[in-house]
Amino acid sequence: MAIFQSLPSLRRNFAARYSPWMLIGIALILALAITVLAVRNAQREKAYMSQNLMDRADALIWAVEAGTRANMGMRPGAQNVQAMVEETAKQAGVIYMVVIDASGNRIASSAKEDMEKTFYEPQILSSLSASEKSQWRETTLPDGREVFEVYRTFAPLPEFQQHMNHNRSRWDNCRDSSWGNKHGGRQPAATQANDTLLIFVGLDMEPFEEALDEDFRNTAIIGIIVGLLALGGFMSLFWAQHYRLSRRLLHDTNAFASEVVTSMPSGLVTADENNRITMVNSAASRLFGTSGEKLEGMSLHSLAGIPWESITALVEKGLPVHEQEHIFTAAEGERIPVSVSASRIINEENMHLGYLYLVEDIRERKRVQEQLRRSERLSALGNMAARVAHEIRNPLSSIKGFARFFAEKVPEGGGREIAYTMMEEVDRLNRVVTELLDFARPSPLTLKPGDIREVIDRAMRLTVDDAGKKGVETTFTAPSELPAISMDFERLTQVFLNLFINAIQAMDQGGKLAVAAAVHGSRIAVTVSDTGAGMAPDVLESIFTPYYTTKPAGTGLGLAIVLKILEEHGCEIKVESAPGQGTTFTLLFPETHAAQG
Repeated sequence: MAIFQSLPSLRRNFAARYSPWMLIGIALILALAITVLAVRNAQREKAYMSQNLMDRADALIWAVEAGTRANMGMRPGAQNVQAMVEETAKQAGVIYMVVIDASGNRIASSAKEDMEKTFYEPQILSSLSASEKSQWRETTLPDGREVFEVYRTFAPLPEFQQHMNHNRSRWDNCRDSSWGNKHGGRQPAATQANDTLLIFVGLDMEPFEEALDEDFRNTAIIGIIVGLLALGGFMSLFWAQHYRLSRRLLHDTNAFASEVVTSMPSGLVTADENNRITMVNSAASRLFGTSGEKLEGMSLHSLAGIPWESITALVEKGLPVHEQEHIFTAAEGERIPVSVSASRIINEENMHLGYLYLVEDIRERKRVQEQLRRSERLSALGNMAARVAHEIRNPLSSIKGFARFFAEKVPEGGGREIAYTMMEEVDRLNRVVTELLDFARPSPLTLKPGDIREVIDRAMRLTVDDAGKKGVETTFTAPSELPAISMDFERLTQVFLNLFINAIQAMDQGGKLAVAAAVHGSRIAVTVSDTGAGMAPDVLESIFTPYYTTKPAGTGLGLAIVLKILEEHGCEIKVESAPGQGTTFTLLFPETHAAQG
């Protein structure tokens, strides 16, 4: 029972520890962790790429500044800067390079055709807050291209401003002649000594974006692989735990089922499709008188007395086979009534695996049923006998009175003997009626704790003369002390007296009457055995039936009254007899524990 109760508990514990919501939660946490790691890795990559672009732009700016410083004495200032900007901007990935003044006017540009155009409006330049330290931002060109723009103040040499002012006329050679017309004859702001120059470098973002996208894809792929591996590992652990628990549940279930099959009181036999025995439990082994190991592999037909073929045929037709009664012949020749139930063994895939048979020894059931039928017959006969006896006793009294009157009036030899014979027959009939009433009427017992040995001793003393006349030896054995039983002394004396008289009458040629009392488990067992003629099985089945007798002068009520008195005492009676082997009555009385104390 403990195993049976533990199975649902194990399932509930497993579901509590490994519920689907727990798996979903772990998967979400794992996905969140991978996402955070991917985002952080992308941010690091972006910062790394930004720094690389920043360093490249600084290198370009430094190259322009260094070039202008190195060539300041050989070429005019504006032409020098323009040339350096144009040459430097030819490197791969450089979209533009521009040197402007604080008003946004171009001083030098990688695109000469845009020299007249203002690069940025002053308010935009003011918001950028350019300084000597390089800064960067991402911007979009009118054509939609993404640009990584680096800017800072441009400082070639301190004399560069003065040189620009000193050679103002040379600016006109570097710029379109329409400059003065366009700007009202003004010189560019860069010609002022205190003007601040700015340099902007625009680098192509496409390789940068492609690298970030590729890195993000690689990170995502790695994250997915790691996530799948982690999820697979967890699922493997989950299924391993599930497998271990399933094995434990299966082991416990098999142990429980095996214990149930082994301990069940009914015999269980399984056979394959060819009716070869595959399993036999303990009850079936005891019934068949052979161990289960020896029976396994044998054919069912070797177990005689049970029509296995007809039972199997009924099962194959789908007909119910439930508690069919048969007579099984045991190894020692004993005929045992059994009930057989059968069914097919089908697996989950509806495949036929064999047959299952339940074989139950119904001897005890038969005995109880017979006892119940006998009790019902006795009750019906008793009620009828009580009514008949009352109707008979009054006429008997009148008949006996008339017989006595005639016996006194008729002279001797004139029929007096007939009158006396009538009186004797009336007395005999009256005794029968009295026995009938004793059997039929309710007889409340006067139960008191007592020693069964005293009852047996008294009954044996009353029958000692009858036993001596027939040469019957009587013996009584019992332990020095026996537990007390609750009994009616007089009625139990009547029981043993009746049993002793029947035993003596069964031994016409002399014999032995043996009486023994002993403790049998929690009961007191008394056996009454004789060495008389014994009884045939058909006689044995009817000995407690009222009015059934094998004696010419018997009434057939003696053993019926014995059975009634014993049942009122809660006593069980068993009879064993065979022709020529004598008869043994076994009486099992319940102990009176309270009386022992």
